[in-house]
Amino acid sequence: MWCIVVHGGAGLWSEKEKFPTIKNTILKSLEAGAFILSAGGSALDAVVDSVMVLEDSGVLNAGVGAYPNLVGEIEMDAGVMDGKSLKAGAVASVRNVKNPVLAAKLVLERTDHVLLVGEWASKFALFMGLPSLNFDRNANLLRYRDLVKKFEEGNTRYKSNLTLYKQYPELFHETVGAVALDCEGNLASATSTGGLALKLPGRVGDSPIIGAGTYADRNIAVSTTGIGEYIILLGVGIRASQYAENGLSAKDAAENIIQLLTSRFGKNSGGLIALDKNGVIGISYNTPGMARGYYSSRMSEPYAEVP
Repeated sequence: MWCIVVHGGAGLWSEKEKFPTIKNTILKSLEAGAFILSAGGSALDAVVDSVMVLEDSGVLNAGVGAYPNLVGEIEMDAGVMDGKSLKAGAVASVRNVKNPVLAAKLVLERTDHVLLVGEWASKFALFMGLPSLNFDRNANLLRYRDLVKKFEEGNTRYKSNLTLYKQYPELFHETVGAVALDCEGNLASATSTGGLALKLPGRVGDSPIIGAGTYADRNIAVSTTGIGEYIILLGVGIRASQYAENGLSAKDAAENIIQLLTSRFGKNSGGLIALDKNGVIGISYNTPGMARGYYSSRMSEPYAEVP
């Protein structure tokens, strides 16, 4: 049996005119992962290829579609983990890299490290031959000005960013991720994001933090979305692993984690997808919506839903 689950982020999802395009993107992402899994490929390769489709779409907050930070620049994070080997790779605050998830995979495969950050993470990715991308400054400026306007409406001078993110869920949705189970029974996870809109330059969220936003072991694989600071503080990935170790399914683990996230930090704080060694899927969130989909060898076609 094989299975893949993807998400396009938790948030407000108020721009209904984008739903058909995003749903189609989710379906293409699932098909990319399924192509690898159905041919006997690895869960790790499947999640990376699925996330690359989401990064390249330009309609989600990752890769080509990444949101600008406080000074209008694009800084991206990504993480991957192979549950069989317990090896992981991640990059944070990278710029001008078309597919940060590929850079994270290179950290896993070609270095002795887990996380590379900033300028030298970007240089590493480009040195290893990954395609660069000069983001459309005009398009980014339009998005940046729109986001700044929303922030100013909140009457703040950035003294309580996280409160405003919960007030405006559209400022953090559309992180992307995938979890997969391959025919050999191995699990993997991948997550990629442009991060919270209008974040401080250099801010790193949960996506590249192994054990928080991205995690996989022999029992469960998890990819999260939402306010990264909260997800890091709860150690969501490790917590899901502990739940699975104690016999909970991915479904129960996901629901328990979101209940805990809500009780500690309130609604509009996040969501996650999870997949366990038995092929049980967990999808849970406390925002108005979360783009998501799944596909398995037991299904005739992929399923996607937005929001």
